[in-house]
Amino acid sequence: MTGSSAMNLVNVELATKAYGPRKLLDQVSLGVAARDRIGVVGRNGAGKTTLLEVLAGAAELDSGRVSRARDLRLGYLPQAEDLAGVVRDLVFGSRPEHEWAGDQRSRSVVAALLPGIDPDARAERMSGGERRRIALAALLLGPHDLLLLDEPTNHLDIEAIRWLAGYLREHGRAFVVVTHDRWFLDEVTEQTWEVADGQVHSYDGGYSAYVLARAERARIAEATDQRRRNLLRKELAWLRRGPPARTSKPKFRVEAATALIAGEPAPRDGVELTRLATARLGKTVIEAEGLSARAGDRALLDDVTWRLGPGERVGVVGINGSGKTTLLRLLAGAPLDGTGLDGTGLDGTGLDGEGRGAAAGGARETAGGSLTTSGRVVRGQTVRIGYLPQEPAPVDPRLRALEAAEQVRRSARVGSGEVSASQLLDRLGLRGDRQWVPVAELSGGERRRLQLMMVLLDEPNVLLLDEPTNDLDI
Repeated sequence: MTGSSAMNLVNVELATKAYGPRKLLDQVSLGVAARDRIGVVGRNGAGKTTLLEVLAGAAELDSGRVSRARDLRLGYLPQAEDLAGVVRDLVFGSRPEHEWAGDQRSRSVVAALLPGIDPDARAERMSGGERRRIALAALLLGPHDLLLLDEPTNHLDIEAIRWLAGYLREHGRAFVVVTHDRWFLDEVTEQTWEVADGQVHSYDGGYSAYVLARAERARIAEATDQRRRNLLRKELAWLRRGPPARTSKPKFRVEAATALIAGEPAPRDGVELTRLATARLGKTVIEAEGLSARAGDRALLDDVTWRLGPGERVGVVGINGSGKTTLLRLLAGAPLDGTGLDGTGLDGTGLDGEGRGAAAGGARETAGGSLTTSGRVVRGQTVRIGYLPQEPAPVDPRLRALEAAEQVRRSARVGSGEVSASQLLDRLGLRGDRQWVPVAELSGGERRRLQLMMVLLDEPNVLLLDEPTNDLDI
């Protein structure tokens, strides 16, 4: 329990929440007090988002009770937003412009989260990242006593993440934040909740303190395990003394040794990352020539010439709105108004025999206005691009995870053999029964793993990844 229950903003008592046979919360009791700064960590699918939904009143418990302080003003940022309306109205409500424009806090939020976003534009026409920042700006400017933030750093650049950390520290409101950004957790939190096996374990301090506490717990467990192994060796030695000795010993000794052997954990899987690419790369991979892109009056790319060679590993950085996603879409040949890879050139006419595509008049609506492109992208004849966009193409939510993966390919060639889609999902962390869960019931991180697996199953030899770590656990 966090703080005194009488003073808590939210109390959770003996909460149980299950999806099918899987209990994400099992008789959990905890509370959030005024000025608490709590970070929530745990593996994908452990129940972090479910815990936030319970605190926010967005999910009903199977059993247990949630109580909130009288007149509590609670703000909740879910993993995904479905915003509709004019940006100005969503962020500032009915406040007149002169009022919020004269307020230092409002100006700070706008400058950090909404650069280049037209306040008179409609949110439903914007990208997921832009809608995310609009929702976060609206939440931070509201008069809340408690903020519940689910992955608030997704789609934010480094400067915006640093600004958000400072904002949360300075304004003193209680918050509970789910994020896998370790730096952010250390900067803003004073308590850590770990969600695992249906329970919520509380640790004092930020992420570093949590890691140290976990390490100490692991050290104690290792010492216990070492004692167990020493006993195991003695028991095995006793059993191997031969049938006469074995039959002359009490039966319970045999049974105890057998139980120790049965409990011995399996050896660690030694399989390392393997390359799924089957097509060899030639000397030409991707070459951009005179590539330009403009969003309204703003130049995102200006006559760019750039080459990606075989075996190169390149990171793309830049502030929000600088054109990182646009660059990846152009290099991938993805539609400028969509999220998938259609294999066509930048003019939508397809690649010719030399793997060339011309950027001629591609356009989409952005926060800065209509996007227009020009230039040329050359892709090698043997190039097979795997493109993971920020907003992957939707998967039928009724499909089970394994069924969705098998729609791409039932197995993939790895070296001289084949690996099934199920085995690949297992390696990526979707194990056992989780492969048979409908896509709609997967956590955000599990859906991201599935979408990455669907890209890899296509056996690409060039990967273009736009924010691949969004929603993934540490």
